[in-house]
Amino acid sequence: MTAIPRSYKIFYGVICAAALLIGFLGYFAPARLAEITSWLTLPPLHARFVGALYFYGAVFMAGCILARHHAEVRYATPMIAIWTGLLFVISILSLSAFDLTLLPPWIWFASYLIYPPIALWFTWKQRDMENNLSGEALSNWAKNFLLVQGIVVGLFSLALTLTPNLMVALWPWKITPLLAQTYGGPLLAYAIGSYMFAQRGTWNAVRTVAPAMFVFAALVLLASIIHRDLFSMSELNDLIWFIAFGVGTVFLGLITVRTLGENR
Repeated sequence: MTAIPRSYKIFYGVICAAALLIGFLGYFAPARLAEITSWLTLPPLHARFVGALYFYGAVFMAGCILARHHAEVRYATPMIAIWTGLLFVISILSLSAFDLTLLPPWIWFASYLIYPPIALWFTWKQRDMENNLSGEALSNWAKNFLLVQGIVVGLFSLALTLTPNLMVALWPWKITPLLAQTYGGPLLAYAIGSYMFAQRGTWNAVRTVAPAMFVFAALVLLASIIHRDLFSMSELNDLIWFIAFGVGTVFLGLITVRTLGENR
């Protein structure tokens, strides 16, 4: 099987480091992340949700670095392109929200301008690489969960991106339209990863992404519990939120344990 080119692993490493920084600040220093990302409205729960998303990205990239064969990480670069490309487009369309006299917005724009074309170039280069991946077949319960998760989160992310005002009204805690659209890109990448990796049909195929998805679900659930005073458990959307992330944490935890037991 085709080994992962060194240039890909370097790219994964850069993305991993950047995502780890944002993830750490969002989850453990939410006020600091809110100060840096002044164009977004990020109270602690919001910052921790962003942190959970970026911890997902960091753990996924770490899994890609540790993988041996390119077939294990085939969908990583298109996922990076979607995540970073949509964030760049949303940022350009919301340019008035940025204070360009400050350094952080320039770092933000530079990063999300550079990452998408690199990811797209790597995606183009890998089209002729071997894509076969052997291993024990993925259990039906795990495959079906990942496929359904991909569809549901995908629809949710498109709604956030295309109809942010509607999603602001439905979101279980207060967010702004710009923040809703900012969530859209990362969640769309998450959804596509869930669906496409599950389609590979083996435990080996989901080993790089399942731990990252478990980390995201568990961290969002934990943040929601920490800030439970912001939720009204008498409202349906709040109950759906906790049930969805509770179920997701359990299933993704089981999938992660199973995949980590696979021999490479």
